[in-house]
Amino acid sequence: MANYFNIGISPAPFIADTDLTTHQWKLVKAASTVGNVTIANSACNPMPIGVLVNDPSAGQEAAVVLFGPTKAKARVPACNLDHGAWLKAASDGFFEPVAAVDGTVIPAGRWFGANETTADTSVLGNVFVFL
Repeated sequence: MANYFNIGISPAPFIADTDLTTHQWKLVKAASTVGNVTIANSACNPMPIGVLVNDPSAGQEAAVVLFGPTKAKARVPACNLDHGAWLKAASDGFFEPVAAVDGTVIPAGRWFGANETTADTSVLGNVFVFL
């Protein structure tokens, strides 16, 4: 059986710009200080760069998966979170399913976790990230 959850790419080291101890498995973006990351939000540059896979305090090393398989947090809005679903970045560091891949939303990953249909639920599961 193929193991698509390990393709030999290590997380990239950055520095936590703020306290990220409660944001493990969420999307992060480049901070205003070069080499630093902060939680992805709906500020001026919301495009995330990867998923935070540790829980650093401000000034500590932040391990970020830029590409490939990882665990990540996702939310179930109106669309179900189905195995193989395309994902987009939400405004608070979570992934959400894309309603339609039609050129209006940039997909940021694919969900390979269990199906989830309960609205407003947040879950941790396997995601293939391609930011």
